Order: sequence, then structure tokens, then C-alpha cells
Amino acid sequence: MKFLFRTFDVKRKEILEVEIDQATKVKFMTARDLKAYRMGKTYSYHGGTFEESPIRFVIPHDGQWTAVVEKGTYRAPVEVKAQCHVLPPNGLVRSSIAMDAPEEVRQFALDRASAEDAEQHAAEISRASRSEG
Repeated sequence: MKFLFRTFDVKRKEILEVEIDQATKVKFMTARDLKAYRMGKTYSYHGGTFEESPIRFVIPHDGQWTAVVEKGTYRAPVEVKAQCHVLPPNGLVRSSIAMDAPEEVRQFALDRASAEDAEQHAAEISRASRSEG
């Protein structure tokens, strides 16, 4: 399989952002998992199939992280163009959820985002009421 990749030395909470020109699989993995991926062995990754760009991944821990953009399969290759860069930490940015993520992962992300939105809204109302009084 052909793929594009780029490795970064990043810190926890920094953001890897990948822009793609068409739907494809985008995987974020550690250096050890990249080695296993390249050797055809079992590996772990964050990500999956994405149709829209940009794709963002919030780094869970310091280290070398690689963004891998797959160029289709061996039997059905595709020409994909991609760009990748690191963004500084931003508490408002969440990791993108892949189309092929399990339903419970998608639901957990939606529930967490809803809870955080409600908490942020309550804090804004509280600040507004203190400033009016």
C-alpha cells in the first residue's frame, strides 16, 4: 500500500492538522506504531476514514507522532494530496471523529462535546450575571 507520512516532535495538547483533497484514511500514530505499520505488523492508531478537511488530532502525550495519509489500496490506488502542520494548543479544538469510528466512540464524542458546551454556556451566563449586578 502506498501512503504519505510526516513525523513531528510534539507536546501534549498541540494539534496536528491534516488537509486532504479527497476522502481517504488518515491515521495518527507513534513512532513505534509507524514502524509496525510499515512492516505489516499489528499496530495502533487514532483516526480512520475522513471525507472533509481539515482533520485535527489533539496530541495525548509528548513524543514523536506521525500523520499517515493512505493512498487507497493496492488494487485501487488513488492520488491524494495532503498537507500537514502543527498548531499550538487550543482548548476549544477537539480531535476530528472518523466516519468509520465505532458508534459508541462517535456518541461519546457528541455527549462530551454537549456537556462541555453546556458547562461553557453556564459559565458565560454566570459571568454575565455578575457583570450586570
